[in-house]
Amino acid sequence: MQVYKLKVNRNICTGCNICVVSCPINFDQLKTKSFLSEKNAVILVKNGIAFDVYDENRKVNCDGCGVCIQNCPQSAILLEIIEVK
Repeated sequence: MQVYKLKVNRNICTGCNICVVSCPINFDQLKTKSFLSEKNAVILVKNGIAFDVYDENRKVNCDGCGVCIQNCPQSAILLEIIEVK
């Protein structure tokens, strides 16, 4: 199983929030829970900069679909495989 983690280049991220709203996992969490937080989101914008939300102990993490990468107007997001089991 591949586990993914997003890497955001904070030097070029403008905090536009496109990555957050384009993420299918974030969308599903919004539908089921009606809010996004560090406990259920994959990527969030805080203080004007996007950051990945990864916790190895939770069920909902990045699935590596790449939608946020494709939609980022600044090309500030990379996908890293952190574990292969």
